[in-house]
Amino acid sequence: MNAILVRQRTRALVALSLAFAACNKPNRTVATGRDSTAPTDSIAPVASGIRDYVVSANDYAFRGLPLHAPAGWLTFRMPNDGRETHMLAIAAVPRGYTVPAFTDSLVRQKLPNGTKFWPGVDVVSPGDSGVVTVFLPAGQYAAICFVQSADGTRHVQKGMIGSFDVVASADTGTSDYVDAVVTLSPRHIRIAGPELKKGVRTIRVASSNTQPQDFQLVKLRPGRSAQDALKWFVNRNTVAPAAEALGGVSEIYAGQKATMTVNFTPGDYLLFFQLDGTDKRPKFAQLALTIPSR
Repeated sequence: MNAILVRQRTRALVALSLAFAACNKPNRTVATGRDSTAPTDSIAPVASGIRDYVVSANDYAFRGLPLHAPAGWLTFRMPNDGRETHMLAIAAVPRGYTVPAFTDSLVRQKLPNGTKFWPGVDVVSPGDSGVVTVFLPAGQYAAICFVQSADGTRHVQKGMIGSFDVVASADTGTSDYVDAVVTLSPRHIRIAGPELKKGVRTIRVASSNTQPQDFQLVKLRPGRSAQDALKWFVNRNTVAPAAEALGGVSEIYAGQKATMTVNFTPGDYLLFFQLDGTDKRPKFAQLALTIPSR
């Protein structure tokens, strides 16, 4: 990428955490961490056994990022408490960079050579939540929002960036039970598993692509089409909403492990990612999904 030429990124409600407890899934301790704008020297490290974090997105900061997290399976629940759409991209700090130097480079829209992205939470509408579980090895990471405001400024330039450490752990945790598997190929999306029904569902997202892809899920508003939703998603600052962005998995490519958890309500949904090389006139791989009322 040149000077961060990130493609224009683009209600599981905060109560999702309560709904998860009713599901037949392993119990987890959920932690709230630190404000991304708070000084780290006054924060005690997060307990190593905690693997589930609520990281809220505001205009323009993350609140709840852990100081330290154990390597392995980690869950990030991102409620959007702001007035704009937000995302939580995750990038490993490259060799030769300190955390401050790396985050400063991202704020200045310069992506250092060797930067590796890991699956994070893709775009979420105000009032909604996105949940992603990802396998992260030990290292130092930045959490970034690349969404662009109406004034043309990306949120990272407004200070929406934070960092956290992932430390080695003998216990790497376990991934969630999954209800379906979505596979991304260079130009297609496929879904396998039983018919998805309403309620809290977890989807494993896998990719065969060597380049990172932003996999997005939206719920169409009544009377709106898939094309309406895509037009809104590309022009979110100027077009009236045709869908609700429920997150997804950002920057995933071959070999990475991630799941997303969604509280599905009856209605029509669209799963999609932007095809490579179509920034000027975006084209998308897409898959329609209907959740029945029964």
